[in-house]
Amino acid sequence: MFGRIALVGIGLIGSSLARVIRREGLARHIAVATRSQSTLKRAEELGLGDSYTTEAEDAVRDADLVIVSVPVGSSGEVAAEIAPALKKGAILTDV
Repeated sequence: MFGRIALVGIGLIGSSLARVIRREGLARHIAVATRSQSTLKRAEELGLGDSYTTEAEDAVRDADLVIVSVPVGSSGEVAAEIAPALKKGAILTDV
């Protein structure tokens, strides 16, 4: 089990991952980040996470596992945004 998993991007893939992580008890805390306020609101209504933000760096701070699920064209920008906030030893992956 992970202490904190951060999901950056909570579209179809990210939300599917959130549901499995929650159902299987893979994290004590699920942090959700997305740029869209309406998507963030919907994720919260669905109970996909434990905390919600439009600032990806806030979600990844102190995360043991970071899963980035954004369009390929946004990956570089997101990586640059979250890199300074990643904790040492965190696992970073994309889908």
